[in-house]
Amino acid sequence: MPRSSYDVVVLGRDLAATVAATLLSQRGLRVLSVSAVGDPPPSPPGPGGSPAPSDRYGLGPYVLPTSPMQLTGPDAPGMKQVLQELSLAQLFRRRIEPNRPSYQLLLPDQRIDVDEDLPHALEREAPTVVPAYERVSARIAEISGALESILAEEVMLPPDGFWDRRDGKRVAARLPDDGGDLLADASAGLDPTSRAVLRGLVELPARFHGDLDRPGIVATARAADLWRRGSYRIDGGRDGLRGVFVERFRAQGGEHRPELRAERILLRRGRVVAVDVGQPEGEIGCEHVIAGLAADTLVGMLDGDKPGKRLLEAAAIPATLHRYLLHVIVPLEVLPDALARVAFSVRDLEQPWREGNALRLHLADGYGQHAVLSAEALTASGNPADLPSLRKQIRAHLDALLPFVAKHFLCVHSPHDGLPPEGVKETAPPPRTMDRVWDLPGARVLGVCGVPYDTGVKGLHLAGRQALPGLGLEGELEGALRVAKIVSAGTKKRDATGAVLR
Repeated sequence: MPRSSYDVVVLGRDLAATVAATLLSQRGLRVLSVSAVGDPPPSPPGPGGSPAPSDRYGLGPYVLPTSPMQLTGPDAPGMKQVLQELSLAQLFRRRIEPNRPSYQLLLPDQRIDVDEDLPHALEREAPTVVPAYERVSARIAEISGALESILAEEVMLPPDGFWDRRDGKRVAARLPDDGGDLLADASAGLDPTSRAVLRGLVELPARFHGDLDRPGIVATARAADLWRRGSYRIDGGRDGLRGVFVERFRAQGGEHRPELRAERILLRRGRVVAVDVGQPEGEIGCEHVIAGLAADTLVGMLDGDKPGKRLLEAAAIPATLHRYLLHVIVPLEVLPDALARVAFSVRDLEQPWREGNALRLHLADGYGQHAVLSAEALTASGNPADLPSLRKQIRAHLDALLPFVAKHFLCVHSPHDGLPPEGVKETAPPPRTMDRVWDLPGARVLGVCGVPYDTGVKGLHLAGRQALPGLGLEGELEGALRVAKIVSAGTKKRDATGAVLR
């Protein structure tokens, strides 16, 4: 029998699950947050006695990120609603800093800064692209504006159930057919180089922005619009953003216990009854579980009743791409002044935008007189044996892009391939699992939707990147709002003494 019980137990370090936990704690529910299968172990306790964030790892004198991230859409509906409800707007604004420019597009013979001066940059670098980009920009703004108005409404996304699907069809009428070509008309008559510049500005951000293998018109337009408006950096990247919500979660009385790792989710008669976190805590009773996990990982944790059809179908969705990171540390003085904080770089315009051919570069200040340049690539192989080859491709890409800088690398390491670090005589931590990108058929609903929150097991909810994969970080916050709404509606609220309110 469980020795303790909560209204909600949240599993995993996923941002959507963390934000949902914070919202539910704000709404008066007793919430426990624990680690899950695949989460890295927490760092040793910091000065306050709590486990330190594990989004960074040390190699000799250097500290490297495991989840670099550039933030877009700080004024998007989901972000504004979350920050307003949690009274975090001012703190959040103090934590973020705008990137100037928002990003760079780096092609073999061109560098284009995307900021308020973009029209002049295009006139200088690719004048034939200007009329086409102006036409497609108007279309992008129209589609993104329509999607933003939908997100501002109380519509359940992904739609699940008769009434939700009806609402989904109603709002979808505002959006174009997601299977078309956003650039078909605008790119007609352009030479191959100009067409590549236009594709890079419009389509390349979407390749790295969300978690869809093949983003359609809606997801592409939304990503292009958000990146055009501006990008921001936050110390610590993705986990730094998550830390903002963890701080508020703790301040509201939520229990954040990353040292506890969920091993099993116990089911009885078609509903959740407890989570087993191993000894010494053992089983923890609960009414609801929010799993910030991929569906296939969740299935492997269920103990008791067999998973239903809908959860098994979600678990069978393939991960067609994976996100690989390679970090290089260089002296600050060797970096070109023109290199932006974030850039998208393509070496061969005729080849697919994955593997070592296309990179998203994150540049962060290091400690002292060095900087950390993180190269992010999408790879079709999740096999660790293939990653050394990818690492070589990325090194070749960086050598061609920054030939002088490549001679001054102080340290080279990836958190994913298990290879020893170059430049330091330190033992690296065990390799981490790469983040996945899915080929989700459900994303054709509004162009951004994926796996529903309802797993078919009463009290068990999915909250992660698979829900609204076409929206990236924005989708995680929108998903957090919606799964919190579902759980709030299905949980008996208690007063401060723990008595059920009637």
